[in-house]
Amino acid sequence: MKRLHFLVFGTIFSIIFTLCLSTNLAFATSNDENTTLRNNDSLTQSKTAPTIPPTIQDPKNTEDPAGYWTKEKMKNAIPADKIKNDGKKETNPEQFESSLIGEPTNISDPVLPETNNNINEANVVVPSTAGKVFFSYGGKDYVCSASSINNNYKNLVITAGHCVHGGKGKGWHSNIAFAPAYRNGSTPYGIWNWKDARTFNSWINDSNFSYDQAFFTVFPRNGKDLVNTIGGNGLSTGYGTKQPDVRIFGWPAEKPYDGQIAYYCDGPTTSRGLFSSDAAMSCGMNGGASGGPWLRERINQDLGYVFAVTSRRSTSGTPTLYATPNSKDVKTMFDQMK
Repeated sequence: MKRLHFLVFGTIFSIIFTLCLSTNLAFATSNDENTTLRNNDSLTQSKTAPTIPPTIQDPKNTEDPAGYWTKEKMKNAIPADKIKNDGKKETNPEQFESSLIGEPTNISDPVLPETNNNINEANVVVPSTAGKVFFSYGGKDYVCSASSINNNYKNLVITAGHCVHGGKGKGWHSNIAFAPAYRNGSTPYGIWNWKDARTFNSWINDSNFSYDQAFFTVFPRNGKDLVNTIGGNGLSTGYGTKQPDVRIFGWPAEKPYDGQIAYYCDGPTTSRGLFSSDAAMSCGMNGGASGGPWLRERINQDLGYVFAVTSRRSTSGTPTLYATPNSKDVKTMFDQMK
C-alpha cells in the first residue's frame, strides 16, 4: 500500500474554487427491468441476489463460489468512471438540514477478526477490512471500493450507492462481489458474493448524491461470516464535514494507477462549500476508489469508524475526493440489513 500526499484547503477562496470544480462519478448503470424488489418503502429499496448452491469450498481456493469472477476478469474490470452517464450533467448534492443529519452517534463499534488469519506475505500491507467491489453492467465488468461493517449478522459491507444501482432511469447491478485485501490479483480472504443490496430511493429515483450510500450483505464463505474472518469497521452517523485525522482507503484504477494496489490518504476533511453537503479531502485517488471508507477514530492502521464513503472526485484543479457524511437515514438503512 502506498501513501498519497495531500493538501488542505484553508481559505475561503479555495473553498469557493472547489465548488466550481467539475466532478466525475465512478458511475455504473444497469438496464435490468426484471428485478425483484422487496421491503420497498419511502426511504430505501433492495434487491436480492440469486441463491448460490451450497458447495464444499477449499479454504485455499479463492475463486468465486458463484462461478463468475476469475483472476482475469478481476484484473481486467473497468474503473466505474468509464461508464458514460448518457450526457447528463452532475448536480451538486443538496445541503442537508441539521434535522436530517442527526446527532453524532457511533451506531456500531469496530471489531477485530476472531482469529489471526494466515494471509499471503504480499498482502500484509493491505487493509483486511477494505477491498474491491466487482460488478457487471451491459456485458462488461466494473470495480468500486468498499469495507466491512460490524453488525449483529456479521456479513455487512458499505459502499457508494452508485456501486450497486445506476441511479435515475437505471437499474441494479449484477454479479456484485467483495474481495477484501485485494492485491495484484490475490484475494487472500476469498471472494464474497452478495446476498442483498440496498440503497436510497433518493439515489434510485433522482441520483441525489447526498444519498450516494449503500449496504450489501454477503453469503458466508466456507461456513464463516465475513466480519469474523476479516474484522469489521464501526459505523458513525451525524458527524459533520470537518473531521480531523481521517483516513480514506481505495483502489484507484485509472492512470497512473492500475487498480491492483490499495492506497490511502490521511488528513482533516473540510466542507466543500456553503451549497453542498459534501466533505472534501485533497487526494489523488481516481476511478475505482468510489465507495471506499472514510475512517475516523481508528483503533489501528485499517480499522475505525466509517463516517462517509467516497462518492465523487474532482476532474480539474487540485485532485479532491468528495463524500456526504452519513446522516441518520444511513442508520435507518443499516437497521434494515439482516
